[in-house]
Amino acid sequence: MKQRTRSPRLVVLSVDGMRPDFYRRPRDYGLKIPNILGLVESGASADAVESVSPTTTYPAHATIVTGMAPSAHGIYSHLASLDPTEQARPWCWFSRAIRVPTLWDLMHATGRKTAAISWPVSAGANIDCNIPEIWDPSVPDPLRDFETAAKHSTRGLFGEVLKTLEPILHSATPDRLRGETALHLWNRHHPGLLLVHFVDYDHKAHQFGPTSPKALAAVEKVDEEIGRIRESADTRDTSIVVLSDHGFVPVEKEAAPLVILAEEGLLNRDATGRFALKRLGAIHAGGSFAVYWLEEPSAQDRRALEKAVERLRRTGAVGEVVDGARLEDLEADPDAELMLDAAPGFYFSGRLDGPAICSTTKDRGTHGQLPTREGLEAALIAAGPGIGARKNLGRVSLRQIAPTLARLLELPTNILAPKENPIDLS
Repeated sequence: MKQRTRSPRLVVLSVDGMRPDFYRRPRDYGLKIPNILGLVESGASADAVESVSPTTTYPAHATIVTGMAPSAHGIYSHLASLDPTEQARPWCWFSRAIRVPTLWDLMHATGRKTAAISWPVSAGANIDCNIPEIWDPSVPDPLRDFETAAKHSTRGLFGEVLKTLEPILHSATPDRLRGETALHLWNRHHPGLLLVHFVDYDHKAHQFGPTSPKALAAVEKVDEEIGRIRESADTRDTSIVVLSDHGFVPVEKEAAPLVILAEEGLLNRDATGRFALKRLGAIHAGGSFAVYWLEEPSAQDRRALEKAVERLRRTGAVGEVVDGARLEDLEADPDAELMLDAAPGFYFSGRLDGPAICSTTKDRGTHGQLPTREGLEAALIAAGPGIGARKNLGRVSLRQIAPTLARLLELPTNILAPKENPIDLS
């Protein structure tokens, strides 16, 4: 057998929110995704990937590169602020919040080059060519805030890439821009590991619904980007992994827990009449809503929270109240007092006034509920040297992905997710 003379290379393409039934049953949705289906045919793919709790982008992407659950890697939510009254809340953009080794750490330790485009929780990471996902939370359209992304990118890299993107910068979709950037970095900088985060499907699925024509069109468009990147890769030494962080479920009603929490006296009002932080913090995440005691609560505070939760349960919006013991079992946020899991058809917002329950005027799709909820399964497809063709992986765990990627890169697998076994792709 001819031995490989170069180190293996890996491209990881995250299609935020993509459901595995899209490649298992594409005809059911009228999807034309030849490149994704080509990878399924030539490689291994999962029927379902069980995500983490909550099933949201930032905790899940941290798990993808560490193999650890949120309680271990430290990214419990998308938001870095627990203040529900804050107007522009910062997100968990910075890699310093990750408390365990990552794939890029292992690559760096072995002297191999890495690149990442809009990967969540990667700002400031030890990545050679990095354009992180980060924006000014006060801007109206985060996807067009190039200035903040440039500020936190590898020195000189954003300006270099901008020359390539200039002709399409103001007309292309975010996924098209990310695909073009991926090709530039791959062909010019030759990383051993390239991480790319595609977001158009997630945005359209939230706005119009998971199987709406506009959301499905975004899947077809990202398939084109996957095809372009696949064509550019050398199949002799490069594996391509297409995956997602969570799935999506449809919603019809919005629930605003903060309205009831405020009515029960758990939020303050300042001199201008605006809501202000008291003792209770909160994070809304679509399918879940977590609350936190920021100071030791009084007996009255605890009774007020109990009453608010009971009122919310009576609306039908709450599928389950997840207490601290259950959160510990789920290896989720250890700081939360409790987490509300949305009932089917509902999502939780951060709205502070108006009715507690109303028909949705914003989102038609969501995620964030417990990872066992049907429809929230993530996706996984892998193709490349040594990967079996047309192999069905069945149901796997998101925590298995990092050690699997490490194995493809011939990195030590016991450093990432030591409790999880790599998936057998052969």
